[in-house]
Amino acid sequence: MEFRINFRPLRLEDASFINKLRQEEDMEQLIGGAKRPVAYERDLKWVEQLILGDSQISIYFAITPSGSDEIVGYTSISEIDYRNGTCFWSGIKIDATKAGKGWGSEVALKILKFVFEELRMERCKAECLEHHEVALKMMLKVGYKQEGLMRNTVYKNGIHNNQWLLSVIREEYLELKQRFSL
Repeated sequence: MEFRINFRPLRLEDASFINKLRQEEDMEQLIGGAKRPVAYERDLKWVEQLILGDSQISIYFAITPSGSDEIVGYTSISEIDYRNGTCFWSGIKIDATKAGKGWGSEVALKILKFVFEELRMERCKAECLEHHEVALKMMLKVGYKQEGLMRNTVYKNGIHNNQWLLSVIREEYLELKQRFSL
């Protein structure tokens, strides 16, 4: 598979783009985290902490189109547990103009390639809100398996929401690697 995207480290100038993404109400309604207003200065500090913090349990990537350095989204892996070989694909935030064009699937596959080939993980889990059908469909398409429905895990939009728990294990990734020519 030839990817239309690249991953690069976050840069301080990406904070402006990230802050704009946070203002997109439609996107905020669908992600698992709590919505709260965030000032540009806070996002700038957050990006700086990600850049300089040298975390051993999370990795953030700026998503760029191939051949460009311009950020169009970001994604992350967290809860990295080297002892047990597990991690959590924390999700993706991408420019709305890229939605519905396969960019999310490419990010998910590139994350799996990184998780299993670079980090040498055994299992990668992911979660999505029960009613976020687009995210669920995309994760199933790239090979995640549903493990179950976690009840009332996220308070969002004035109610407690259920979330799907999904995962890919190494054995499944090796099949996906062949299927998608990773």
